[in-house]
Amino acid sequence: MGGQNTPANHFSARLRIQLSMAQPALSNIDVVVYALFKLGGYERKIHTEEIAYEAYCLAKERFTWKLRRFRDMGFPDKERVRRGLTDAAKEKYGHLVEGRADVHAKRKETDGWVLTPEGVTWIRKNEKRIESTLGTTRPRTFFVDMLRFKKRMREQPLFRRFLENENLEGQNLYNFTDMLNVNPDTPKEVIAMNFRRLRSNAELVADQQIISFLDACAQAFSTVLTSMATEGQRAESSSTDDLLLF
Repeated sequence: MGGQNTPANHFSARLRIQLSMAQPALSNIDVVVYALFKLGGYERKIHTEEIAYEAYCLAKERFTWKLRRFRDMGFPDKERVRRGLTDAAKEKYGHLVEGRADVHAKRKETDGWVLTPEGVTWIRKNEKRIESTLGTTRPRTFFVDMLRFKKRMREQPLFRRFLENENLEGQNLYNFTDMLNVNPDTPKEVIAMNFRRLRSNAELVADQQIISFLDACAQAFSTVLTSMATEGQRAESSSTDDLLLF
C-alpha cells in the first residue's frame, strides 16, 4: 500500500530531506531580482509584468495564484512579484533594483525596473546559488550583450582620452553627456540613470579598466552627478508614495 512505511518510502523521504538541506530556500527577492537579470535588466528597463511571468516560470509554486481554478490557468501573481521588487529596492535589502510598478496618476507609463550597480554586484555573488536551486542558467543574450557593451565603451573618445592621459582633466560636460547619448539639457534624473546603467554593466563584465574610467567620470563630474543623483532619488521616493497598486 502507498501509505505503508516501506524501505523504499523511507529512503525517498530521507532523500527529499537531504536535497532540501543541500539547497537552501530562496527568498522572493532572490527570484525576482534574478528574473530581472535574466530578462536583461542590467541594460534596459523591464516592465513588471515581464518580470512577473519570468519569476513564475522560474518558480511556479511560489508565484502562482492561490485559487485552484486560476492556478491551473497558469496565472502569475503579479502583486507578489511587485512586493519582492519593492523590497529589493529598499536600502535595508541592499538597494538591488530601482524603478516602480504602476502607471502615473497622469496616465503616463512609468512602470519598469533596472538593476542597480549594487544589484549587479549581488547577482555576481549569488548567481550560482540561485541557478543551482532553480535549475536554470544565464540568459542566452548575456554574453552578446556584454561583448557589445565592452566594444561600445572602448570606442568612446572620452575613454580613449582617459587611457592616454590616465585622468579626465580638461574634459567638459558635453564630452560626458555625449558618451551617455544625451545632452546637458536632458532631465537630470535621466542622465544619472544612464550613468548608473553604464556602471552596472561595468560591474557585470568585471572590466577593471572600464570600472576605473567610470570611477574617474564620477569624480570628474562629481558635482553634477551628486545633484543629479539627489534629485533622482527624491523623485523615486515620491513616486513610491503615490503608487497605484494593481
